[in-house]
Amino acid sequence: MNKLKKKICTVDELSNEEFIRKWWDDWKDEIIVFRHNKKIFVKSGICPHFGGPVELHKTENYLICNWHGLKFSIEDNKCLNQDSFKACLDTYDYEIIENNIYIIKK
Repeated sequence: MNKLKKKICTVDELSNEEFIRKWWDDWKDEIIVFRHNKKIFVKSGICPHFGGPVELHKTENYLICNWHGLKFSIEDNKCLNQDSFKACLDTYDYEIIENNIYIIKK
C-alpha cells in the first residue's frame, strides 16, 4: 500500500504555537497538529458531525467543535459529551525527519 507524506510544520514551529491548522485540497481535510502531555498529535480539524471546525481546549484536555459543542478525547478521539454519537475524529500517523513533521496518509 502506498503512503502519502506531507510536511505540515517543523517541531520548532509547533513549539511556538498552541496548535497548527492547515487545509489540503488533495486530502480534502483540514489538519491540526498540537502537543499534549509532551506528545505530538495529528488529527482532522473537521468535526464528523456536520463539518464544523474543531479546536484544542488545552486547559480542559479535549478537542471541541465550535458549531455544536461536541467534545472529543485527545487520546482516543471519541465523543465525550454525547454517548449516542459514535463517530470519532480522524487521526493521522506522522514521522519526524530532521526537525520536520510529516503526516502520513495510507
